Amino acid sequence: MGNTAKVNITLPTEELSRLDTFAQKEHQTRSGLIREAVRSFMRQREEEEKRRKERMQEAALDIRKLREKAGSWDGISEIRRWREAR
Repeated sequence: MGNTAKVNITLPTEELSRLDTFAQKEHQTRSGLIREAVRSFMRQREEEEKRRKERMQEAALDIRKLREKAGSWDGISEIRRWREAR
């Protein structure tokens, strides 16, 4: 495991009891279960961030494609023409 450090955390008594019961059921130590939970949580968040960035890149690509398809369309001029026609 390499270098380790001790940390203190505060949990409500009921949650600590549930944690200990679960750790025992999983044949793990409290520290091992918390370590696994933290790793899992961080991995999940990293995957969510990766998917969010991928979706943003896809959206940017879609916007580029729409701009290319629209050609030299000038939205501001179109809005002005629409306002003047009213």
